[in-house]
Amino acid sequence: MEKTDFFSPDPEIQELLDAVQTGVLLCSEACLVSFANSVALGFFRRAGLEVLGQPCHAALFGSEARCEGCPAEMDGREGKRQALTLWTHEGDIYLKVSCQVWQGQSLLTLHDVTQEITLLRRSDLDRKELQAKNILLERRRRLSQEEQQFLSQLMDNLPEALLAVDENFLVQRQNKAVLDLFPEQGVSHCYALFGNSAPCLDCPAQRGFSEANGQKKSHETAGRVYTEIFSVAPNGKGGLLLFRDNTRQVDLIGQIRGQREEIASKNKVLSLLVNFGIYLQKGSGIKDVVGYFLDAILPDLHAGAAGLIINDIRAGNIWLSQQSGMTTSEWTLVTKACMSRDLQRLNLEGLLADTVLPWKKSTQIPLVGAQGQRVGLVLLEGSLAQDERDILRLVTEPLGAYFQNQLLLRQLEEKANKDALTGLFNRGYLTQALEEEQEKFHTYGIHHALVLGDINQLKKLNDQYGHETGDRLIVTVAEALRNTLRGTDIAARTGGDEFIVLLTNSTDEDAGHFIERLQSQVFTGLAVPLPDGAEFPVTVSLGKAGTDKYPPEALTKEADRQMYAAKEQFYATAARYR
Repeated sequence: MEKTDFFSPDPEIQELLDAVQTGVLLCSEACLVSFANSVALGFFRRAGLEVLGQPCHAALFGSEARCEGCPAEMDGREGKRQALTLWTHEGDIYLKVSCQVWQGQSLLTLHDVTQEITLLRRSDLDRKELQAKNILLERRRRLSQEEQQFLSQLMDNLPEALLAVDENFLVQRQNKAVLDLFPEQGVSHCYALFGNSAPCLDCPAQRGFSEANGQKKSHETAGRVYTEIFSVAPNGKGGLLLFRDNTRQVDLIGQIRGQREEIASKNKVLSLLVNFGIYLQKGSGIKDVVGYFLDAILPDLHAGAAGLIINDIRAGNIWLSQQSGMTTSEWTLVTKACMSRDLQRLNLEGLLADTVLPWKKSTQIPLVGAQGQRVGLVLLEGSLAQDERDILRLVTEPLGAYFQNQLLLRQLEEKANKDALTGLFNRGYLTQALEEEQEKFHTYGIHHALVLGDINQLKKLNDQYGHETGDRLIVTVAEALRNTLRGTDIAARTGGDEFIVLLTNSTDEDAGHFIERLQSQVFTGLAVPLPDGAEFPVTVSLGKAGTDKYPPEALTKEADRQMYAAKEQFYATAARYR
């Protein structure tokens, strides 16, 4: 160890100071550095600086003048603490410098805070929100005027808890920082600081302090995390134990790790949204879009079975349905429930009853278009927290807007399939709707029925009063039919005076009741005004057939047969016009 003529402490004290893991400098009244322990010398050697014999303000801060608030000029009062950065080839060294005057000498302690500063800087780079904070712990230091108390006072001025123990871990000496760090402990052995009755598990010093020299051990107790640093005592008997409370650093590392995970999660969601938006703009088919949502997007946001149902422009019908993780029978039950008239009428939000779904817990997210229209439903296995719902909505919102646009296109196509005179659907649209109802019949066993109608004496009206009056009769019948139908039914004009009504979720008997209501309540008393002031009564011959009595492919033929039978019955009481 290097020494000078300015100050020559006791050799035992010098050896003890060399064993302390904190840099220590002693300066004369002229601020010349007269003593430096090995830790302090190590700092300056790594930086290529000479400190002994140099003014402390020049050696540490490169200043020709004394530091502002220097304790040597303040009647012994404690000076302010300063930060020091040493530049080395291995990296910067950040030190906390504390200075006090004792016996005409200035005592400087250099605490290496490189790890804390580096950790805070990394935190600031990762998050841009974590602000560097000064975590240097302030310790009160007291010095006595008597040299024989130098060792105790020096230890008490160290900013970290320091224990001197013998080979059996019996505490020989401790500084005041021990009570600051462990305020409720009055212990005889070091391991009792952590509530142990024997040396700590895996203690490096169990085989001697010579083997434990320089090693570290972590302790966690009462929600705090401590680092213990082992050093050999100057006399070789026992050792010095330096304790640091690293709870703040550990918490900071945990926060950084959590923030990184959160950022990674948000970046992943953002990437999914971008990819999904690009996919929606590619003009892929609707089935491809649903498959991409269920197979490529949803698995990264939700673990479990899922299903997607898209409404049709025709009430009581489903345009598209697809699922993953469910059996065919389970999905059939779900989709059938979605076509229930009672469900659509009573449940304004369009959510299914929990008993319909095959899971004990489930989540349903309505798909809503840009104008607020409900266009479908996403079904998920399990309960979702609100933040998970919010993330999923980032995907379901553009999906809802996409399908709303697709439904608007279908509505435009539907308008092209309407009869120009009556506004009823044409035969092409009716054929498509019949195919959909037949598929529902074969898949779910949902019945449907057809009612065929033919206007009586239209030719007579055309010949006597002109086709304009005849068209008025056709329009009157069409309006009467349209006003009588439910939202799920379809009426089509298939010929000059012929109409077909598709009754969904109906039996042959239901169709019979529908005809009775038309004849007794709708057409009875209904008439078309004639140019001469008279009125022409509206009469329509009707026939019906339902899938509960006839095969789906035979409905039209059977309803047509009954309709002609009704027409023959009409002309049995009225003159047939040729």
